Amino acid sequence: MHERPTDELRCEHELILLVAGAMEQEAGAIDAGSPVNRVRVAQMVDFAQNFTDRCHLRKEEEVLFPALADRSRAATEPVRTLVSDHRVGRDAVTRVDRALSDVDVDERDRTVVAANLDVYALLLRRHIAKEERILLPLAELVFSGMEQELVAREFRRIEELGAGRGEYDRYQALARQLARTAPAGSRDPRMAA
Repeated sequence: MHERPTDELRCEHELILLVAGAMEQEAGAIDAGSPVNRVRVAQMVDFAQNFTDRCHLRKEEEVLFPALADRSRAATEPVRTLVSDHRVGRDAVTRVDRALSDVDVDERDRTVVAANLDVYALLLRRHIAKEERILLPLAELVFSGMEQELVAREFRRIEELGAGRGEYDRYQALARQLARTAPAGSRDPRMAA
């Protein structure tokens, strides 16, 4: 268990960035003419929809952002921007998911998959940088110890409702596996486990 809920989000960011790196490498391989690895891309979509969106982003949207907006006016605009990023990311993942079934028969769908993997990965990198540079330090500054405990408790509730016991660990393993098995020459230096 993490000392502060912001530390938990930072750890999740590391996993999400592993998958973002794998997405970038997969998109590059597709752009270079390799066939779309439908299994890997489906795993990336699964991770994005079920870990990133239904677990991590829910923690932010349902717990952290509202609590922070209540405590600090300085959070209002960054929160609005970050929620907008979440919508853009969901749209990119949906486009990948929809195009995946026809990538072997339609070149446009291959392009859609590669382009949206790239868009989503870039969005994640920029989004996480904003959170870690602005919002998480602000939360650490304004939340009391009791408020941090309440946020952490709500995070546990979301994990149990969203992913269920054991699923959190499964998605950690999946992120590491996707990074480890990225196309040749694309090892992510953060991949240590």
